[in-house]
Amino acid sequence: MLQTIEGIYKNGQVELAETPEGISESPVFVTFLATKPTTWPEIILQYQGTEESIIFESYRDELLPPKEVEF
Repeated sequence: MLQTIEGIYKNGQVELAETPEGISESPVFVTFLATKPTTWPEIILQYQGTEESIIFESYRDELLPPKEVEF
């Protein structure tokens, strides 16, 4: 029976989010998922922008930070 369990690779080891049921030893395949950055790219952080205008200010409250990667 196949089971999929979420985990994190950290410091050379895989830490599982839960213990697999009914398995004491088994071969496994580990697939590393691409992670997305959790902060804005440096080029965006350094951007000085242009003089603010009324049009831009009307959207200020709608701007959202990048989403955090959930594990």
